[in-house]
Amino acid sequence: MTSDDAPTPSITQIYRDRSVTFDRLVAEDDAMTEVVRQAERAARSDASVLIVGETGTGKTLLAQAIHNTSPRAAKPFVAANCAAFAESLLESELFGHEKGAFTGAERVKKGVFELADGGTLFLDEIGELSKNAQAKILRAVEYKEFERLGGEETLRSDIRILFATNRDLAEAVRNDEFREDLFYRVNEFKVEIPPLRQRKRDILPLALRYLQECNATFGYHLTGFTPEAERALLSFDWPGNARRLRSIVKRACALADGDVLTVEDLDLTAPSVRAPTKAPEASAGAPENLEDWSLATVERRHIERVLEHTKGNKSEAARVLGIARTTLDRKIATYGIDA
Repeated sequence: MTSDDAPTPSITQIYRDRSVTFDRLVAEDDAMTEVVRQAERAARSDASVLIVGETGTGKTLLAQAIHNTSPRAAKPFVAANCAAFAESLLESELFGHEKGAFTGAERVKKGVFELADGGTLFLDEIGELSKNAQAKILRAVEYKEFERLGGEETLRSDIRILFATNRDLAEAVRNDEFREDLFYRVNEFKVEIPPLRQRKRDILPLALRYLQECNATFGYHLTGFTPEAERALLSFDWPGNARRLRSIVKRACALADGDVLTVEDLDLTAPSVRAPTKAPEASAGAPENLEDWSLATVERRHIERVLEHTKGNKSEAARVLGIARTTLDRKIATYGIDA
């Protein structure tokens, strides 16, 4: 957020400009078709919706489609990434502040709850909020009432709230990491997006859409993928999901020499971007593919596991690995890891 009343331009606002609706989502696989069916039902109500899925599966897109198909479509869609909030600025970002509320507060600022009045507020990465932060938003989530930081007037915002997370909130409740009372308010209507590896029929349509986006944006004239490239796309495990697919297709478009993308353009078979499989064991004998035992592959897989364990916290991952943060950043870039 900036110090202005309007939110900082975000990818969700770009989606809104494109008028994302359910019929524009790629959902040829039965698993994704069911997700869209559930989301369409949710859009007709005003209940809170919890969108669950791995990073890169398209939770923000689905939230935008729900808003654009709802009775609130003509009103604001305001998105906020909870993981990006510093604890000290949380109340100001969510609820706003009055002039003079703290050093540097030179004028009144509206928070995202107020900015979304009449429309939809999308709180992404809700599972990353601390227990203290969860307590602060509980009342606002339940009653849509809040006070600006430094203010005394109770404000009310007529909003519909959508939430998203890549965590299992029920397990977080059991582990005392997420408030149970907030969980029940967040989880009124749950929609779970499957990872891309579980919706194989969507891979090629998504890849083609990303190729067409590159054509339109950069003036390319690419027509599609070779049969070998299509088979490679379908056999890849897709850590990072649709976001990873889009990144790889975009890179391939920039490097392509011909008008059709090849396996070499996609570069999916190189150890640096190979999808992680079961780690080789010393007692398992010779691997079917010797590249699976290369130092680069083993190191990449180990870094991915540590990042998964630290939930993407690079500083903590560097500490666990015993290397500098700058070294970890370099290895992430070298191996093409989606961190």
